Amino acid sequence: MESHGLLPSLLLLLTTLFSGVSTNIDVSIKSTLMSPFNCSSQIRTCNASLYHINYGTLREDQIAAFYSVSVSQMKPITYGNKQDYLITVPCSCNNMGGTTGYFYDTIYKVKAGDSFVNVSAQLYSGQALRVGTELFMPEIDFTMHLLCGCVESDTQTVATYTVQLHDTVSSIATLLSAKVENVVSLNRNLTENPDFIDIGWVLYVPMEKNGNENPKPGRRHKITIIIIIALAAVATLSVAALLAILLKRRRSKQKSEEDPKAVSKALSARSFSLQKYFSNKENMEDMADFEPERPVIYTLEEIEEATSHFDESKIVGEGGYGSVYFGALGQQEVAIKKMKSNLSKEFFAELKVLCKIHHINVVELLGYACGDDHLYLIYEYIQNGSLRDHLHDPLLKGHQPLSWAARAQIALDAAKGIEYIHDHTKVRYVHRDIKTSNILLDEGLRAKVADFGLAKLVGRANEEDPVATRLVGTPGYLPPESVKELQVTPKADVFAFGVVLAELITGQRALIRDNRVPNKMKSLITVVKDIFGDENPESALEAEIDGNLRSSYPIEDVFRMAEISQSCLSEEAVERPEMRDIVVALSHIVSSAREWEASLGGNSQVFSGLLNGR
Repeated sequence: MESHGLLPSLLLLLTTLFSGVSTNIDVSIKSTLMSPFNCSSQIRTCNASLYHINYGTLREDQIAAFYSVSVSQMKPITYGNKQDYLITVPCSCNNMGGTTGYFYDTIYKVKAGDSFVNVSAQLYSGQALRVGTELFMPEIDFTMHLLCGCVESDTQTVATYTVQLHDTVSSIATLLSAKVENVVSLNRNLTENPDFIDIGWVLYVPMEKNGNENPKPGRRHKITIIIIIALAAVATLSVAALLAILLKRRRSKQKSEEDPKAVSKALSARSFSLQKYFSNKENMEDMADFEPERPVIYTLEEIEEATSHFDESKIVGEGGYGSVYFGALGQQEVAIKKMKSNLSKEFFAELKVLCKIHHINVVELLGYACGDDHLYLIYEYIQNGSLRDHLHDPLLKGHQPLSWAARAQIALDAAKGIEYIHDHTKVRYVHRDIKTSNILLDEGLRAKVADFGLAKLVGRANEEDPVATRLVGTPGYLPPESVKELQVTPKADVFAFGVVLAELITGQRALIRDNRVPNKMKSLITVVKDIFGDENPESALEAEIDGNLRSSYPIEDVFRMAEISQSCLSEEAVERPEMRDIVVALSHIVSSAREWEASLGGNSQVFSGLLNGR
């Protein structure tokens, strides 16, 4: 146990010492301790793992919050007599202050007495790289750039690992299901002397997704014995299970003969399985691709109890699909979407996407249910409702107007959620209905993308663009190619996101009444085009900025966001940026907005409260 408490102190000491030596020594030592994983021209993004050393001072949910992930992205891993974690994150190639490599960014709220070195060592296992000149001062939301890696292999995932006391390359490889030679080849500081590693070094470990399939010859006998024991145990359990089934059937038969009503109750149609309900040919196509990974199947009775039998006072949203109810399942607050059974395609679209997506900026699907000719999807409850309610007549809906810093952060959060489904999932999805009512805000005004009922699976690069069978989406957010040719590509989401950015800037709806022409609607897309078609775009933009901001904003950053919006709204899909590029651009705007708001000292007329964190 003493060595566990010693490691963060050693990491802190090493980093502190190295940060104070002369420039030449600093470069050589830091390159040994940690250096970014070089980017591949073939891979811009991937899913990677970060090894979190657990010192026993934080709960799982606290660790997840520091890494900006959900607990479902954390895998426990035993190290000695303690439990560490492998945390799955989206890893992207970026240039950070002149340093190019693969990084995963998370936000840390600096507290009084914190230092970058201390926070990196104790909370992020020494895996954060300090780049640029951003101030690390109390009450600032500081971007921690965590090292990660991507390899051109479908069978491997790179884990970022910090060397602990008594580690060897062999023990690390065994711990993370990797091959020693692969660990050595991936880390240039090991090539000269693979037998020497030092505490605090950050290594990249290529984990085999299917486990290390080449056990050492000396272990084969042990493995054979284990397999034989396991087979014997399975056979014993199978016989016991068969006997239990036979006994249960016999008792059921006796019970049904004694009480015919019991049979009637058992065959009740109030609650039924998805397989039975969707057994007809029309719906089997939806069922074919459905492979649930985690969500729970709830009974209709549980759903009814959670919503007080669908009390109308529990309704928190409505749409063409049906209604959304607030409820409580045990101690957890949930949102329950109630859909008619004829909406099975939308139902399965959400199931197939959200069962496989776990990201802090995407609403979490907890489970599903069916019965009484309805289908139900159960989500985490997001306290502050939709972005639309906070932008359009917020005071009438019981909300304070959003500050500029809050708007910038919401834009970045939503962009990260969309980027994730485009670039970081096993298969690529297009949301097809990005709009402010489908972006939800939690209690800290952080955004999550929701409503995947129209989501569609699309191919990766070099494949033909799929064509939809019908026009779907929301007027005011649809790109030209979707309307004219029914094409479905990720650039459709980029276009719709450009409209969302315009709404954040102007506070106007996607479609607004044209005062010059009676009974005619004008698109916000036209407003953006008019701004940049003006002789003085900056003045034209200021005339359109949301009055709720009360002139409290840095015009340079607002103009930069408007430029991103304009780029997203390009008529030609090929001219629109990728979501990953938008995330990088918005990250700079968010950093600038924080510095600007901090400089106000809390005197902004519409202060965001983001600096108080969530």
